[in-house]
Amino acid sequence: MLLTDMGERRPYPGIDEYMAPFYRFFSRSEGRELAQRYIIGLMMEGERKSVEPMSMKVEGSERSMQRLLTDVKWDHEGVWAEYRKIMLENTSDPHGVIAADDTGFPKKGKNSVCVARQHCPSTGKTDNCQIGVSLTYVGQEVAWTYGMDLFVPDSWDNITNPGCVALRKKTRMPTYAHHLEKWKMVLNMVDMANDDNVPHRAIVTDSWYGSIPDFRKGLAERNEKFVVGVHKDQRVFLEAPIFEMPQPKKRKPGRPRKYPQLIETNPKPIMVCDLGKKVDERSWEHLELRRSSKGKSLVVEAVSIRVWPADGYRKGYSHEEVWLIIERRKVDKGRTELRYFFSNFPQNMPTIEMVRLYHERFWIDHGYQQQKEELGLDHHEGRSWVGWHRHVLLVCLAFGYLTLLRIAEKKSREEKWKKMVLSSLNAMT
Repeated sequence: MLLTDMGERRPYPGIDEYMAPFYRFFSRSEGRELAQRYIIGLMMEGERKSVEPMSMKVEGSERSMQRLLTDVKWDHEGVWAEYRKIMLENTSDPHGVIAADDTGFPKKGKNSVCVARQHCPSTGKTDNCQIGVSLTYVGQEVAWTYGMDLFVPDSWDNITNPGCVALRKKTRMPTYAHHLEKWKMVLNMVDMANDDNVPHRAIVTDSWYGSIPDFRKGLAERNEKFVVGVHKDQRVFLEAPIFEMPQPKKRKPGRPRKYPQLIETNPKPIMVCDLGKKVDERSWEHLELRRSSKGKSLVVEAVSIRVWPADGYRKGYSHEEVWLIIERRKVDKGRTELRYFFSNFPQNMPTIEMVRLYHERFWIDHGYQQQKEELGLDHHEGRSWVGWHRHVLLVCLAFGYLTLLRIAEKKSREEKWKKMVLSSLNAMT
């Protein structure tokens, strides 16, 4: 749990100092005070973290707290940038990992900004929801949301549809907000992280992103190392494919061939799930990745193979050689499940390192759960574009405060332990 049971009147040590760097992004003192009240309200005990119940707990006006999300003048992009700077100062790690994912915000109505019938990651089915696309930074065994943006469905970007135009106006969507595929949103965030010189060793994503060839290509073009999930029906070559160019048409019936063609002697591609079934039992590597908070270890078995992705090979498209990692985990009643990943790490990269890197994604689900269950990430009831983004940012600020508090407490415990050890050594001498 992020919050200890200290009651609704619990103190928040250092909250004024934590908030001070953000104050310059607010035009008036009213906005600064409301932002701090809002963040404290998010951290207080309670099942619902929407504006109405929070305003009663922090003894604030519901109307003024709602205005903080919609009308009060403050530079939330500037606050985002300052937040990233502060968090990086405390968690930067040359072995850090950037994890990309999205999360769903189920909604009952149709008038909240960018709500549509679409696959909802939170429920695992097609549902009425909003979707936030995010990057999470993992460094020094700490994870925090580097950025989150709202996905704009096609139905919210049809300016020829009067209904769409009316909804965009009603929810105060800016003119620059247009539909963009989620994987392109992630690449834009990766560019932002590189502009910020965020130290990291790899990008990790699930199979929804990893199975998109253009997304993997975009990461490679940015010189990013990655470990990404792929679908079980992903096809790969076990040998480098060789293509022959179309020959000039000789006087024969039929349309001339347009694309390069795989030579007849080249082995055909195979689905990764079929490869998984053929792995020799002696080839599995037994890997212990980490221990949970309860002291239980996460143990998996994995094997890695050099392959060539076969996406678009019928049109002559070729892809660079990558690692295919097949992971086997025990589930229940003696059953096992196989999962598949691609990585562009060099040939000398140990399998266990790539698997460990991928499993840093654990922090994403863990962080989403904490921010939703304890800080009300998905409790926002407003309908506007700016309101959604400001609420998400304020939740991240609350999460950042609690994270830095844990880091400080850990350092304090370590210092006390060092002093105790030194004192014992001095006593012995």
